[in-house]
Amino acid sequence: MMTTTPTVPGAAFTEHAVGADGFTIRYFEAGEGDALVVLHGAGGPVFSLALDTLADRYRVILFEMPGFGDQPNDRHQSLAEMAATIDAATRALGLEFYHLLGTSFGGAVATHLALDHSERLASLVLEAPATFRVGSTPPGPHLAPDEMRRMFRRHPERIPAWQPPDPSAAARVWPLVGRLLAETPEYDEQLVARLSTCQVRTLVVFGDYDGVTPPDNGRVFRRHMPNSHYVLVHDAAHDIQADRPESFADVVGDFLARGWQFALPEESTLINP
Repeated sequence: MMTTTPTVPGAAFTEHAVGADGFTIRYFEAGEGDALVVLHGAGGPVFSLALDTLADRYRVILFEMPGFGDQPNDRHQSLAEMAATIDAATRALGLEFYHLLGTSFGGAVATHLALDHSERLASLVLEAPATFRVGSTPPGPHLAPDEMRRMFRRHPERIPAWQPPDPSAAARVWPLVGRLLAETPEYDEQLVARLSTCQVRTLVVFGDYDGVTPPDNGRVFRRHMPNSHYVLVHDAAHDIQADRPESFADVVGDFLARGWQFALPEESTLINP
């Protein structure tokens, strides 16, 4: 089991920037080894104990996608376009072959990146991906902070430092997120058909108390992606890295380390402490 106990999540990460596809893209990096590229959710880059733990074995690169920082992004009109920009950023960093982890909104972007550039991915991890909107409850600035906490975290009291998003940042980010997700049907049959052609090793992880993306959406990937695994984490909501950082880091670390030897005995495996 991989363990680490940093005082502050993200303390080991250093900030950098790379020019790609007409954007200056900020990213945070920690660790050494094979590259693990991380795409954040709609709230922007967030450090976690889980990422700290993974950085014990991997070179973790957490991108801030265009439009989530100080730089505006009026250009992208689709998830595929965002994925193309991230692909350009990985090339600018000299990454030929890497692992990819996408969370929520970042999971939707990661799905398109995997479909369009599967030859460059060693593996794919999707944490509560917003790829499909069947039964989803979209978050946004219209929700009160308490509602947001309940949707995203099973135990928000365990994270006393959590604060509501900055209103000015939310005003800038949510139009971008809404614009890119608006083109996503509840169930995209064309996208599902493309999943069946993707040979990338894939791990799909959901929390059993997810209030944003229903866990059953993960079964879509399991049914249609030939090399996929579906894991359900007990006692976790949408933000699995916050609710169950040790469990998340353990299963993802095991998946990355074992490669094609990683196996689950059932279609759905519940991770229960």
